[in-house]
Amino acid sequence: MVAEVPSFREHGQQTQRPCSGHTGAGSSPLTAVRAYGGASLSRARYCRVRQRCVAAAPYHVPVRTLFSCPHPEFQSRNTPSNCSPADANHRRRRTTAQRENFGAGELLAPSSMDADPPLYSRLLATTQPVCEPLRNFKINKTTTLETLYTYAVDALVEFPETSATGSVGHLFQMPSREGWYNPMRNFVYSLGLPKGKSKRGADITCSLFKDEDGNLLQCRSTHVTCQGSKICERADPVLFVPHVSASREGIEQSLAVTQADRNSVASTRVELQQKTLSYYVVLKRQGCGAPPHEPTTYWGVELEERSRDLALAAEIRRGHDPKPTCDGRLLFKYDATGNPFIACEHYNRQNNRDHLIDYNPTHGHYLTEYLEALFNEDSDAIADFEEDALYRTGSGPLASCRTVANNSSVKVNCLVEHRDGFGQLLVAKMVKSCCRCRFTMYEPLEEYRDECPWILVVCRGSHPHPVPLPTKTPPILRDAIFKLLLSIDYDLPDLTPRRLLRHATTVAFLKRELPHLDNPMLVDLHPSLGNRDHIRAYIVQVQKDVFPRGTGWDGLLYLKAQDELNRVAEDVYIRFAAEYPASSVASQGPEDDDEQPDAPFRIIVCMPREASAHLVEAKFLQSDISFRRISGLLEFELGGRNAQSGNIICYTRILLNRQTAAAHLFAFQLIHHLVFQDTQRQLQWRHIDAQSIHEEAGVLHFVMDQHGGQAKGFGQYLQWLCQNAPPKLDLHEPHRLLSSLDPYEQLRRVARYCVAHAIRNINKVKLAPEAEHVRALMKGLICMRHPDWDGTIARIQQEGGKPAADWVADKIRSKFAFPGLCWEKSFIPETIWQVGDTTSNIIEALHADANREGVSCTLVGGVKKGEHLDNLKLKTLWNFSGLGIRPSYKRGHASEAIQLSLRRKGQQQHRALAKADTRIDTHNKRLQKAHEAHLKAQHKYAMLRQTSANSQQLQRAMKARQRANDAYVSAVKASKDVVGTGSGKVGVLLPNPHDVGM
Repeated sequence: MVAEVPSFREHGQQTQRPCSGHTGAGSSPLTAVRAYGGASLSRARYCRVRQRCVAAAPYHVPVRTLFSCPHPEFQSRNTPSNCSPADANHRRRRTTAQRENFGAGELLAPSSMDADPPLYSRLLATTQPVCEPLRNFKINKTTTLETLYTYAVDALVEFPETSATGSVGHLFQMPSREGWYNPMRNFVYSLGLPKGKSKRGADITCSLFKDEDGNLLQCRSTHVTCQGSKICERADPVLFVPHVSASREGIEQSLAVTQADRNSVASTRVELQQKTLSYYVVLKRQGCGAPPHEPTTYWGVELEERSRDLALAAEIRRGHDPKPTCDGRLLFKYDATGNPFIACEHYNRQNNRDHLIDYNPTHGHYLTEYLEALFNEDSDAIADFEEDALYRTGSGPLASCRTVANNSSVKVNCLVEHRDGFGQLLVAKMVKSCCRCRFTMYEPLEEYRDECPWILVVCRGSHPHPVPLPTKTPPILRDAIFKLLLSIDYDLPDLTPRRLLRHATTVAFLKRELPHLDNPMLVDLHPSLGNRDHIRAYIVQVQKDVFPRGTGWDGLLYLKAQDELNRVAEDVYIRFAAEYPASSVASQGPEDDDEQPDAPFRIIVCMPREASAHLVEAKFLQSDISFRRISGLLEFELGGRNAQSGNIICYTRILLNRQTAAAHLFAFQLIHHLVFQDTQRQLQWRHIDAQSIHEEAGVLHFVMDQHGGQAKGFGQYLQWLCQNAPPKLDLHEPHRLLSSLDPYEQLRRVARYCVAHAIRNINKVKLAPEAEHVRALMKGLICMRHPDWDGTIARIQQEGGKPAADWVADKIRSKFAFPGLCWEKSFIPETIWQVGDTTSNIIEALHADANREGVSCTLVGGVKKGEHLDNLKLKTLWNFSGLGIRPSYKRGHASEAIQLSLRRKGQQQHRALAKADTRIDTHNKRLQKAHEAHLKAQHKYAMLRQTSANSQQLQRAMKARQRANDAYVSAVKASKDVVGTGSGKVGVLLPNPHDVGM
């Protein structure tokens, strides 16, 4: 309806007072009218507001339309010619107090007019009508509303008021034609059949919807019916009290009263009894759980009960086929010592130990007497327990039930245990309550929505069921949550409700939408978002939309296909993904660590094209395998340090499920192929591509751990390069061709064993205390040159015992560990050895960076997180090479790394020495105390020996002296063990040799 801006005369002044926002299509939800609604405007200011609204409209809309409102209460006393008589009949004077109360809180700050209001302002703060309701208002020939409420744009109404004797109307203003929505979708009540809508062309009008000439507009009507609630079939009759209005506050008060009643009669004994009954019901429902083996025979009444139980279980499963399990009876028994337990009738300690046996009743977790009565079906004892619970707290299987669920719930049965009229436990069904409350929605046809942006919902009839809980998220909020989930991007595949709640994107979203709260949560947007399973359902829905093939292997193949289809070739990250038979990468010997010999070989190569350009220029490389990041797959990383910026970079990530030499060979061949494809240059290696022993061409140095499959596979890759190149003599053994070198001889020319891994393994060797010096001999093998290599190896084997001999054998078996630890055993040039990294800390740091993005990820999630991290590092390098901006304030000079390393080593040494000093001080105090106790016991024994004739007293004193002497000897031994430790500033207390062992 179109009308002039209404005028209200207050305190002798003429003021303009619009009802609510304008109707221009595409306008912001926060309009000038809403910003100044309820306030007095000067004429000049009012004209500015009108001009602003007209300027904001995308096409011409009459100025009067922007301020129109179909609510008759807002029509001026001087009714214009286009106002219907029905509107004039419902005009009445309002007192000054009423006019002052209307619109309170509607005045917003002028600065907020230029931006959309936060979600809280658009929804949660606009649930109340914007003005006083009208009474007995006729909307057509057949319907007169007892009450008519009017709401502003984007109002959220969850519990619309209705009437048991008539109709109640709810008038909603729509933001625009594009923002048109169904306000009934915000209702908490479940709506459904019987339902229907008017046909196109039907003559349906509503006196509230008129054009600017006062003519009634054609409408469409839609009606639905409340579906009621789900209530336990043994529900308390008090739950069926009808209601016509509800609110969150009313629900809160009702729940508080119920909880207070429960607390007032709470009893720990009854709680233990209820826990025992639940334990019994779960055992009977779940059964033994062992694989079916022995047949179980049921007959008579027992067979009928068994059939009913199986039928009920099938109904609860809703069509899901169960896993076949043992159907034996569960029995309550006592063992030989009188301890109660539950066991399957087929359980046997000798040959049937996989059947159920549960000793929880012995541990005092349950009420044993009640549990025994339940298993033995002792009706008298059961009645005593359950009648006592009913008398004490009004609970238990004999009490009436108060279980209620919304109609949208998937619950089929009540979780509370009940007994039928024959005293048998039953699983009560959740039945739908009948409700005839009807909701009818009137809305203008599409062509009239610009000039009449209103929807009327008429409610008829009361609700003869409990008030439903606000478990349904309003559509506008649900859409906002879906947009939030889509914005999370690379974290979406592995997203969980807990991760969503603490995600930085979620926190920023909530801070923006709920600025008035210090620590906003999703539950502050709507109570339904406090249910984690509800949030998980939204997450799963978005994940299915974004990843229709899942987040596993099929999802990875789908993601790769989509990237190749939608991205330019230079931006493709997943370069290769394939699955091969298990035999294609079968183990070639004991050096392979193959935990899944029968599993098909899967491999995925993730490598940005820009990384190939960095790799082909690299001189020093490192590789390692990570086990934690992606569930079910290993992550092979090849990385290094950028020579110009000093930044570490991951050149490629290869995900695979086998660690054999053949698998690593294939991985290195793929890297070689992709580098050539991206750069048109071969990946070079010094000992293969250099023309002289002094030329530093290609990769000079490669650090790895001792994994046999990785080492052999890398050596086979180098051998493959030599065999597919023109014949060339080796630089270090000129009498031999490169193609004649075996894989481990190839490694001697480029590979180095990580010192950190070597020392860690040495520290793990379990040497005898008298052979502890052998550990130093082992570490002495990590050197440039060794004066007596063979002699030291022999000493380690002889003096270290079997653990040391096994350590030497392990290094010899690897065929490259010793050449990778001692320079003179390898063919790597001395300067390259000295410049190269001694540890694989670079690749370990890359592992740590990737793990910070998430561990135990799905395959798709791990790949997307890896892509994000790799792109971040590549852009950081480009920022330095292109614009000279470093990733930190450090200069990247070698002195900084050396200074940091020395400082860390010094701090570590000082901490270790301080800890040793503390240990020495502790031993000194212990020895001093033991020495004093020893002297005291010795003196007491000597005195009693001279003065006492009591043999028992003398014997006790002698035993006390012996105990004190043993403690003293032990303290002396412990003090001797710490000699030579610590900083040297704290001395070790030791007695004279002749004082020990007295």
